[in-house]
Order: sequence, then structure tokens, then C-alpha cells
Amino acid sequence: MSQTAKPKKVCFLLYQGVQLLDVSGPAEVLSQANREAGRQVYDVQYVGRQADGKVMSSAGLQLGIDPLPSANKIHTLVVPGADLPALAQVRADDELMQWLDKAAANAQVTASVCTGAFLLGQLGYLDDHRVTTHWMGTSSLQNEFPRASVEDNTLYVQDDKLWTSAGVLSGVDMMLAMVRLDLGAAVALNIARALVVFLFRDGGQSQFSGPIDLQSKASRADILNLVFWLEAQLHQAVTVEQMAEYLMTSVRTLHRRCLDALDMTPAQILSELRLERSRNLLHQLNLPVKSIAHECGFSNAAAYSKAFRHRFGVAPNRYRQRFSGQTAT
Repeated sequence: MSQTAKPKKVCFLLYQGVQLLDVSGPAEVLSQANREAGRQVYDVQYVGRQADGKVMSSAGLQLGIDPLPSANKIHTLVVPGADLPALAQVRADDELMQWLDKAAANAQVTASVCTGAFLLGQLGYLDDHRVTTHWMGTSSLQNEFPRASVEDNTLYVQDDKLWTSAGVLSGVDMMLAMVRLDLGAAVALNIARALVVFLFRDGGQSQFSGPIDLQSKASRADILNLVFWLEAQLHQAVTVEQMAEYLMTSVRTLHRRCLDALDMTPAQILSELRLERSRNLLHQLNLPVKSIAHECGFSNAAAYSKAFRHRFGVAPNRYRQRFSGQTAT
């Protein structure tokens, strides 16, 4: 983007009950982008139709809004989500929906966060597009808008000028991807570091991290404790015997409990946790793959690369190249 380019007008549509993180997360990315660039790359506005110029967010924090602007002067339109009762009120507001229709038609980029996709769907903007929303709403979105192709376990999707995200913090991932396109990988990397978030999580990644997914499925307290304990031991060699000793049980019983709880062997659980940790570390571009392998408990870089390729279908260096915008070495 040229240093003299006119700031892009970004409008967040706010309404009563809007999910606070759907707004504040992506908005903070844009604020940080302006600081990183040393100029106003993004002219961010928060707009709505409340007569008193205020809306109450989902967290009980009141947000100030400007009146709805001209629908043909917006570069990027961001439609955050809310719970179903709040969405229903917006969907029944003919005046607001008419403005949203015009704004989405004229904007160069239209984006939804979380259940904001339902508002765009009502207006037909999801038809014949790949889209996503929060995992709790993907089935409902597909059922209500059958012409859309809803991806049910992805962080965000870009399909032409339409961007949709899974919601809450995945809105940050989506906005980082937009900034990366505008200002480059280095700026987006600095923003991600400043916000202490995952760096350049690709839209195709699961809405669930490996550790969280395992923890949510580990209904047995002992297996949940095992997952917590293993996460603190990933940098060193851990045997199945040591796992069994930690739970004060036999190896045979440990195998049975792990298979019953997670349909995985103890060794598979450990491998999953190591590979997920390594995937996060790959976004730290200053870390050599050899160091990552060591940090995550692999005997050498070759063994790590083989395991990573088997799990994710791509070599670690290629993964880093794809998701960091850098050339693999």
C-alpha cells in the first residue's frame, strides 16, 4: 500500500447486545496497524441506528456509535455477531437491514464475525459462497441458507470480497490476515506479537486447538490431569511407564483409560500435544526447526519432520512458508 494512499474507511455495525470481543478484537488489530505503519491506514468507525448514539454490548459495556454513514463510502464493512435474541431484533429492523444491504453491496470488502454471518445470509450475501461461523451455529447457518457452502470447522474463510470468521478471537485472525494483505507479513507479525496471539493462523485451521480439543473430550478427571501434566513435560522424553506412574496405575490400565476417554493411546496423546506445540512455535520465525524439534521432545529434526508431515500433510518448513509469508529454508 502506498504511503500516500487514502485511509480505508472501515465501519463496524454495532447494535444492542453485540458481542464485545467480535468488535474489540478486530478493531484493536486495525489500531495497532495504524501505529505500526506510522500513519492512518484504516479510518475505523463504529456505526449504528440507536437514537441516543449508544449500544450496550454483550459484556455490559456501553459503546458509543456514530449515525449510519452513506452506504457507498465504505471500504470495509464488518458485521459482528451476538446471541440469538439480539440478532433477531436486528433482523426485524427493516431500516437497519436495508442500510446493511446497500453497504454490503457497495463495500469493497464485507466481513462477518461469528453469528454476524446470519445477517448477511438474510440479505443473500452468503449465497454461492464458502463461509463459516461459530461452531455452535454452522448447522443452523447451513440449514437456513442452503445455497451457502458452510465450512464447519475453520477459523475464517475468504471468498472473493466476502470474509467470514468463526467468531470471538478468530475475528482477530481474520483481521490479521487482511492487514497482512495490505501491509505485509512483517507488520502483521509485529501486531500479533504485541497482542500476544497466535501468529498468522491460517483460515483453514480448526476452530479447536489440539490441547483444548483433548481437554474437552477427556471426561475422566485422571485423563484430563494427564493432559495437563504432559503439556508441562513436552520438552523432555516421557515414557508410557512414567505416565502410568504419574496416575499411580499400571501401563495396561493407562492404555485402557486413554482409549476409553479419547480413543487414543498414551503415546498418541503425547504426540498430538507435541505436534500442536510445535505448530505454534513454527510461527516464531527466529526459531530454527531443529530447536523446535528439541523443545517439543523429538529426538532429532528428521524424526520431527516425519511426524509433522504424517499429522498435517506438509513438512514443517513448508508449513512455516505457507503461514508466515516467508521463504522456507
